[in-house]
Amino acid sequence: MRLSFRSQPSFADLELQAQSLAVDEALHAIGTVLDEQAELVEMVRQDLVRGLRKPTTGRDGLPAEQTLRAFVLKQVKNWDLRELRDRTADGFTVRLFTHFF
Repeated sequence: MRLSFRSQPSFADLELQAQSLAVDEALHAIGTVLDEQAELVEMVRQDLVRGLRKPTTGRDGLPAEQTLRAFVLKQVKNWDLRELRDRTADGFTVRLFTHFF
């Protein structure tokens, strides 16, 4: 399982960054706390690979940091998984928080 993934931002994402869009204050504070909790991310990674026979083979899964941030966002915003998927696909600031670029 990969530890992190950074893909190239799209043209639209670069334009939105140029307009100085930012994550709201509450999510920014939560993101800062999550950035300081490396051991929490490692615990999530261990949970993701638990029970896998060969966790280093096959297709790479979602990184633990993105998984944690997505589920924190889901709980904070009280969204179901479908709404989380739709909002992540449509919202630049949501992608900033979850590190889905």
